[in-house]
Amino acid sequence: MTRTDVVDLTPEQMEKAYLEYRRACYDIVYRNCLERGVFDMLKTPATVEEFGGRMGVVPGKLPVAKLLLDALVKYGAVERTGVDTPRYAAVPGGPAPAPFDTDLIFLATGKSSVEELMHSENYAGLFNALTTEDNPVSATFDADHLPLWEEVLQAPFYRYSRVQAVREIGSTGPHLLDLACGPGFGLLELAEQAPDGPDTTVLGVEISPDFVVSAGQRATGDPRIRVVRGDLEKPQTFLQEGYFDGAMIVGAYHFLRDPAPLWRTAARLLRPGGTFCVAYVLSQVGTYDQEIMDLRFALRRPRSYQPTRQDVLDQAAAAGMELGREFGLGAWRWYSFTRK
Repeated sequence: MTRTDVVDLTPEQMEKAYLEYRRACYDIVYRNCLERGVFDMLKTPATVEEFGGRMGVVPGKLPVAKLLLDALVKYGAVERTGVDTPRYAAVPGGPAPAPFDTDLIFLATGKSSVEELMHSENYAGLFNALTTEDNPVSATFDADHLPLWEEVLQAPFYRYSRVQAVREIGSTGPHLLDLACGPGFGLLELAEQAPDGPDTTVLGVEISPDFVVSAGQRATGDPRIRVVRGDLEKPQTFLQEGYFDGAMIVGAYHFLRDPAPLWRTAARLLRPGGTFCVAYVLSQVGTYDQEIMDLRFALRRPRSYQPTRQDVLDQAAAAGMELGREFGLGAWRWYSFTRK
């Protein structure tokens, strides 16, 4: 399928493809563990602390070692016994073989095989990070990491969630707001959806100076688009109350230590009946990919703060927002709210 076909899938179809991709991610972690002798270390059952000693994990990263073991349990490569003091042991013969659906993986990622994914998924850096005080897997929001973020933000599964948000708010009126707009992909997509008139405004707010520059360059030539720097954990008092018809935040909610100011900002800036789309939120929801996502983000910088579904709904209610619809791609949740 083409990328256009992908964004026209139903959420259920896209989630099926996404979860097959994450199953492949579990397999990539499993293969890395095989190469590094992890299962030899687990021939004798071990606590997290004992496993950490065998692998040479630095003490401060033992919680991440536990996440690795839990991911291997989810994949069927390790079994966990005990409650108060869990012990982990390799499953003889490894997980039951199950062929991957490469068509689904391609839909989610644009990659045609697990082997191709292995070259783009940097789980090796995570293993290296466990045994050193340094953190080689951080990806901060700056020019040094801009190519990485641009690749991630255009991955089909990510773009799917963003385009659904764009479609959700794009027809609400001429004044549209992209909070945490990043390098500006969503701004261009919103401009395509927005009414083509003299009153149309598409505004991006972004905390990273480098991303503000990138978004501004990407939007050059479209006078309807503006980009400003702003911290979403603080009030955006320079923006006019009730001016916007629709607003969205895509892929950034879980990086907010305190999301309450964001909700107050959205409630203040949206007109009554306006739409606020909170999309691609890494969450604690217990889906199949939860363990692999917890592992993947454990050492990421900036740090993530994963909400539960109820956390999001409580924040929305406190801000006077009513849930319209929702879906999820595994642990990545998507919500649309209406300002009362």
